[in-house]
Formats: sequence, structure tokens, C-alpha cells
Amino acid sequence: MLIPINLILLFLTISIFLVLIYLRVSHHIDITEPVKIQYREFYKRNREKSFISLVGKRPEDTQKMIFKESLILVVVVFIMFAVASKVIFFTAVVSGSMVPTFSRGDLVLMQNIDHTYRVGDIIMFNRPDTNLPYAHRILYITKDGIVTKGDASNQKDWWRLKNRDIIGKAILIGGKPIVLKGYGSYFIVSDRNQDLGPFGNDYRKYQLFFQVVKLYGYVIAAFCLFLYILLTVRKKPSQN
Repeated sequence: MLIPINLILLFLTISIFLVLIYLRVSHHIDITEPVKIQYREFYKRNREKSFISLVGKRPEDTQKMIFKESLILVVVVFIMFAVASKVIFFTAVVSGSMVPTFSRGDLVLMQNIDHTYRVGDIIMFNRPDTNLPYAHRILYITKDGIVTKGDASNQKDWWRLKNRDIIGKAILIGGKPIVLKGYGSYFIVSDRNQDLGPFGNDYRKYQLFFQVVKLYGYVIAAFCLFLYILLTVRKKPSQN
């Protein structure tokens, strides 16, 4: 079973924005004020020097500088879009069914761009009987669907998957997935009950919570960011 960490990171971002907004509204505390003061002083000291330096550049140097900055901006926006839309994402491994390829507590890099599946590919899908995410290797493909198997098992899985059941496919380099050993342990939900197999009763609650974050999280994050910026730039009457 795998848990996507993108939603967890999004939830942490939303929590940070909510704390900042609470401090700003309730206690009139802006923790970024020292940084803004230092930035204003730094900008005031260096704007004349920066202007002279920019004017002194040759036109071709200025064009190269603009091109480089634009390229960096495009790359950053692309990465943000890829992560937000789950085109490329990491998932945390919470079972040992794929040992020795990867183990519990590892992070595996997945992609949702290439939808062609072949024998040997490692795919992420929702297990039919529990609707929980799994990552297994494709054993073979039949007219009835895709047959998978965990590397740690000698038996094939009983289910048959359709393309619509697949969430993502591991990015393979030289036939091996990109794995960050041990870093996924921070994102694994601890299970204490056993009514849902190895996952516990509480997992349904976590699953529902992450579904809500997935549906509304980006809207909430954008609203929190806008609200905090609005509160930051808005001057108090005493500052006028």
C-alpha cells in the first residue's frame, strides 16, 4: 500500500498559512516583518548600484540575463504544475510486498504521463477489495486485464486490472525505480487495529480526510495565500 505525500505536504502548507493568518488577525503579529525591514534596507542601499550595473550591461548581456531568468521561472512553474496535478509524484511505501526492489518506509517516484503498460512495469493502483493504493509489478497482460505480483511473493495477485484502475507508473532507469530509502517513514499512518487487514479501522477516516484535502486543498491554499498577502500589504491606521 502507498500513501501519496503530495496531499500531506499540501495540508502542512495550509496549516502554516492558517497559523500565520491567526497570528496576524488575533495578535497583530507579522513574523515576516523583520525580514521585510531588512529587505527594504537592503533594497534602498543597493537599488542605485543595481541600476548602474544594469544600465552598464551590453544589450546582448541583458537579453541573456532576461532569457536565463525566464527559463528558470518556466522550469519552476512546470515543476509546481507537475507536482500539483500529480503528473509526477512521490509515494510512501507502507508494506514489504515489493522487497527487495523497495521496502516499507521508502519513497518511490511515480509518473502519470505515459499510459502504455508492459510486462515488468511497476504500477500503482487501488486494490479492488479495499480500494487502498498498492504498487506491484506487471506479471503479464491478458484480454481480461493486467495481472500483477509483488516481488516478495511467489504467487500472482488474484485481481485483474484495467487501465482506468492505474494511478501511476514508476519511473524506471535501467529497469530500476527511483527510490529514496527510508524517507517515506515520516508519512506512513500507524495502524493499530486489524479489522481492515493490515491497515486498521482508522485508515478509512484518514482516507476520507485526504479525499477532502484533494478536492478542496488547492482552493483553500490559494485563498489562504491571497488572504495573508492582503493582510500583509494592508496598512494599519497607525502606520499612515
